[in-house]
Amino acid sequence: MSAQEPVVMTGLAAFGYGFLGAFLLGILRLTEMASIPKIQRPPTFSDWVWVVQFIGLPVVGGAVAWLYCVDGIALKPLLTVHIGLSGPLILKAMAAAVPARPPTKTD
Repeated sequence: MSAQEPVVMTGLAAFGYGFLGAFLLGILRLTEMASIPKIQRPPTFSDWVWVVQFIGLPVVGGAVAWLYCVDGIALKPLLTVHIGLSGPLILKAMAAAVPARPPTKTD
């Protein structure tokens, strides 16, 4: 048995797999809404904020995967999809950890 050559992923491929991972997260959110009665569903593609989020989060996932790639981390497709899935969630957790501004005298 011969040793297998490591797969070298390009930055564009890493971005694509990361984008795919975060896009799958958006698809999962859509499928979860299928169990909600139509009258109670939140607006999706009719709301521009939702559309920006649906496209923006995969871009974030792809960017995080690309950063791993250009940093020299050896990536495989499954790991890169996982990074894409977790990238937006990590960003959300980081944003939630930012302390609120202290109250001012006018508040």
